Formats: sequence, C-alpha cells, structure tokens
Amino acid sequence: MARVAVLGSATGIGAAGARLLAKRGYRLALGDLNADALNDLAGELGATAVVLDASDPEAVRGFVDRAASELGGLDAAWSNLGIQIAATAETVTVEELDRSWAINVRAHAVLCGAAIPHIRTAGGGAILITASNAALLSEAGMLPYTVTKAAAVALARQVARDFASDGVRVNALCPGWVDTPFNEPAWRAYGGREKFIEAVPDLVPLRRISTPDEIARLAAFLLSDDAAYVTGHAFVADGGELLVV
Repeated sequence: MARVAVLGSATGIGAAGARLLAKRGYRLALGDLNADALNDLAGELGATAVVLDASDPEAVRGFVDRAASELGGLDAAWSNLGIQIAATAETVTVEELDRSWAINVRAHAVLCGAAIPHIRTAGGGAILITASNAALLSEAGMLPYTVTKAAAVALARQVARDFASDGVRVNALCPGWVDTPFNEPAWRAYGGREKFIEAVPDLVPLRRISTPDEIARLAAFLLSDDAAYVTGHAFVADGGELLVV
C-alpha cells in the first residue's frame, strides 16, 4: 500500500487528489495552512493532518519527516502548492515577488529535498510538483505567477535529472483553468466568475473549464506505478488552451 505525503491538500485539486488516492488504497499524510478544511478532510479519509505555512522551509521539512514517521516511510510526495498574484513588472512589489517565489518555487524544492531520502529508502517512487500551463505561456498582468510557475517546471526537470539513478521520478502537473476559488484573482479581471465562464469558449478549444476531479486523475496517474517510466515532463491539462495562444 503506497504511502504519500500531499502538501497543499485541504481544498481544490489537492483535496480531490487526496480523495482519489485514498479511494485507491493509498495511505496519506496531508499538509495545508487551512486548518479547518484540512482537519475535516483528514478525518474523512483517515489521514494524518499537519497544519503548516509552506513559506517556512523548516515547517515543510517537518511535514515530510512527520509524514514518513506516521506512515512508516514514503513512496511518493505531491507538492500541490501555489499562490496567484496579479501584477506587472511596474506594479509588483518586492514582497509580492518574494511571497510568490517562496510558495511557488522554494517550497517545492524544499519538499523535494526532504522527501528524496525517504523515497530512496523505499526503493524509489514519485514526486509531483503542481505548476500551471501558465508556465508555458504569457498572461497579461500576471508576472509573479507565470515566472514562478515556469521555474517550478524547470525545478521538476532538474530534480528528475539529478535523482533518476535513485529511482525517483519527478514530473510537473500543469493545469489550465480549473473551477476552484484559487482562480478568483484572474476571474476578477473578467468581472467575476460568471463573466469569465461566458468568455471561456473563446479561450479554450474544449469550450469549458476543468473540474478538480479531472486534474486529480492525472495527478494520481503520475504518482502511481502506471507511470513508472515517466519522469522529467510537464503534463498539461488545459482543454487545448495552449493551442490558441
């Protein structure tokens, strides 16, 4: 029975992924800043819950080590982290740049560094980093987000290269538009969620946004042995948005 640490799991894609993994028999340790939602989900799934701020590197390391201790080791880890700040090079503050880097890049790297020894001890396994299709395109007024998501993809490729010989597979998950509150900063640019939904057919060839469950199924594949020969790639699930930008 696979043992997985999921950081960023209380809501949205992370929660959908945790539910799917639990349904498939995985044992889970879940981490998030949202204590109420996290504890509710962990109770529902019989998982270990750790409340933490992923911008604190020591807290991330502590989460991974506690997950390994509680589960008796780790076979996989999913760093499902992200913060969306809308700004241009002219308007962004240093604090916004630093916060974006801390969550969208540094925390992923810290989790990888903490998880790799445990996964190596288990004989190999998988790490998944949630990035975004924004890593592969430009979006008006979204400099902190697109730049750090591109860095997250580069991070996944680099870690995959460095630890392939240890049997550690590392991939990046790159969703497009997903119907979660995470996208509210972008929706505001369209005048709110309903206005955005009206615009979707002109933005996405499949003419709709995704559900968290759809993205969770791709994440579960990449964390599983079904993807045993897959490493160092960015997997885009965006309804074809990259085809038209």
